[in-house]
Amino acid sequence: MIEFNQIYSAAMEVVNSVAASRGFIEPNTTVCVIYTRSGRLFNGVSMNDVHAEIEAVRNMQSFGENAVDSIILVDASSRVAMLPCFNCISMIISMNPMNNSAVVSMPDRAVSFQEVLSQNPLGYNPVPQPRGLRNSMPASSVVITGRSNGDLLNSKLSSLMAASNQEDSEEDRELLEELEGETKNKKGFFGSLFGKK
Repeated sequence: MIEFNQIYSAAMEVVNSVAASRGFIEPNTTVCVIYTRSGRLFNGVSMNDVHAEIEAVRNMQSFGENAVDSIILVDASSRVAMLPCFNCISMIISMNPMNNSAVVSMPDRAVSFQEVLSQNPLGYNPVPQPRGLRNSMPASSVVITGRSNGDLLNSKLSSLMAASNQEDSEEDRELLEELEGETKNKKGFFGSLFGKK
């Protein structure tokens, strides 16, 4: 298993690269680095509403790998290590049975995937399911895994409502207005399917 400082350093290289290429780090940006059982490192950066963990897995799979030894997830703004969401861990476990013994690298210790999943108040689900909120992530992050626009809108709306205790950003207000407008324009279950507005 790779030591925390090594995998954290790899994550910081990605954070610094993102900051240099964009000129800034957007809020809610996360970086994930996966250390595979073969000893290779793969990374991913959250984009739009796709988790960094998903991007790192896609990169790993593009090289024919699916056996994870350990991962780290870092908030790019604060550079603090955090726990991945239950859905991402469940998806990684579903790729390869050996991933049941994978760990999340944290500063104080390695946390097993099983330990993280045991803290899931909704129960373990081996197939990623739509959820509006992430554990240890800002409320505006959502899981997007190729779902329909209706599910996407519902997830984003749920995230925005959960964040309503915080000060609304201009982007959140605009999205809520857009969602309200789309909801009013649809008539019936099959309205948008047959072009009726």
